Amino acid sequence: MEKDNLNRQIQKKKEKLQKLERDKKIYISNENREKRRKRARNLIMLGALFEIENLEKENGEALLGFLHESKEIFFKNRDRYFEIGESILEKRKNSKVKDNIDIGDTEIKELLELVNIFKSKNQDLGVFIQERFKKKLFKDLTMNEFKIIKDYIKNL
Repeated sequence: MEKDNLNRQIQKKKEKLQKLERDKKIYISNENREKRRKRARNLIMLGALFEIENLEKENGEALLGFLHESKEIFFKNRDRYFEIGESILEKRKNSKVKDNIDIGDTEIKELLELVNIFKSKNQDLGVFIQERFKKKLFKDLTMNEFKIIKDYIKNL
């Protein structure tokens, strides 16, 4: 009887050990997945920075050579470069916010006038807005989209 009891306890301990080992594998897997996700995000952000400076289509070997030769200069002036980069990103952010402001009553009145110009050119402004911006109402347009419409009409 004592032997059976000890065997049951051993079996329970083995099962508990197996469960802990499974949990450890899951934890390590999740940790590795999180590291890969962070790395991928960082690489995407770096790619976006190259795109901002119109370098995304440059030859990789040439960029690597430039970065390799410029590395020491970068480290010496890191704080200055940080401020420059921060300023560039802030300007981009402010520009995007400004361009994405919804249009107001004045612009809607102007759009209503533009409807007639579109009609005179045998085009439909509503269809243009739906196809180009996937929007159905004038009030949903942003200032940037409004500028695009005005530029389009100039080229009709």
